[in-house]
Amino acid sequence: MKYKVSLLPEKNRKRLNSKKKAEKVKVISLVALCMVLVLLVVTVALNFYADSVLAYERDKNVEYDQMIQGLAEYRSINQTLQQKISLINSIHVDEPSLYNFVAAVSNIEHPDVSVEALDCLDWKSARMCTITGTVHSPEAFDLYLADLRAIEGVTSAVAVQFTPGYFEGVTTYEFVITVMCSGGKTPSAATSTVA
Repeated sequence: MKYKVSLLPEKNRKRLNSKKKAEKVKVISLVALCMVLVLLVVTVALNFYADSVLAYERDKNVEYDQMIQGLAEYRSINQTLQQKISLINSIHVDEPSLYNFVAAVSNIEHPDVSVEALDCLDWKSARMCTITGTVHSPEAFDLYLADLRAIEGVTSAVAVQFTPGYFEGVTTYEFVITVMCSGGKTPSAATSTVA
């Protein structure tokens, strides 16, 4: 067995041991510092790469953002059109429309019949019209009433009033006819409850 024996004084030996320990700590610290430096360089490089990739993707997204904004404008235009279409559909009434009915009544030719008033105030809801006028004979009135009933869309034409009168020595008849047509939207009736 061999024994290591130091001939140095105790003080010198402790100093040498502490120098060796200090060098070991210095080497370990240097290695750790180098690793931290390498890690810092890698982190900065990766951060730079990530920023460049992000900038590239944002540049690509600018075009799509503009397309999305354009589509949003089309969406608002479409919503406006749909609202207008639904408004038109909500006020649309089934045929015959009023101008078709008035044109058909105006096209009836009877020289003995004189129409004085055509009242269609309740047309949209009930499709009812009142015709007021004069006629020279009951036969001409019956022919006029038959022609009114023959108009397309007319469900009934009823003489409400037919009274004789005299004008400048000639017998004339004043009449009021109520004409009902198909279609229309009936108004909502107000319901009342008994307390």
